[in-house]
Amino acid sequence: MTVTAAIAGLTFLAMVNVLVAMTFYVVTGGAPITEVGIGPLLATYAFLYLILAPIVIASAYAFANLMHNKYHYWVTNQRVVWKHGVIGYSITSVPLERISDVAMSRTFLETICGVGGVVVKEMGAVPKYGYRYGPVGWSFPTMIAVPDPEEMQERILELVGKKGKESKLTV
Repeated sequence: MTVTAAIAGLTFLAMVNVLVAMTFYVVTGGAPITEVGIGPLLATYAFLYLILAPIVIASAYAFANLMHNKYHYWVTNQRVVWKHGVIGYSITSVPLERISDVAMSRTFLETICGVGGVVVKEMGAVPKYGYRYGPVGWSFPTMIAVPDPEEMQERILELVGKKGKESKLTV
């Protein structure tokens, strides 16, 4: 995941660096391109890319490492539990009987990195947990940076379905 994030970051930097290089070239008093050609601007682009690339790679590594080490998820036959936090931590648990829906979401960056988010919606509950994910209004428990969110969603829904059948049999 770190390599994918670094490649995505470097690709994004290549696009953004065009604007950064042009701005830097103009601010530092570069001669008009019509007089000197595109060579000095390309040199500025390459110079800035070489300076900014290690920063992007280090940031991608730090971000991927943080996401990997600070978010833990468990799906049992009774509940869905996740622990998250950077400095402190929070543990959230939702019994399978209370789960009304499981939504999956992937942003552009998550798609590039091969991960996604899984939002667990609780029956009759007002969103009250942790942090927001996705559109403003989603405050339901959310698993982020899940390596295979489709499989996780399917697994939780399967367990919720089995739990529902068990409760109907015991009535």
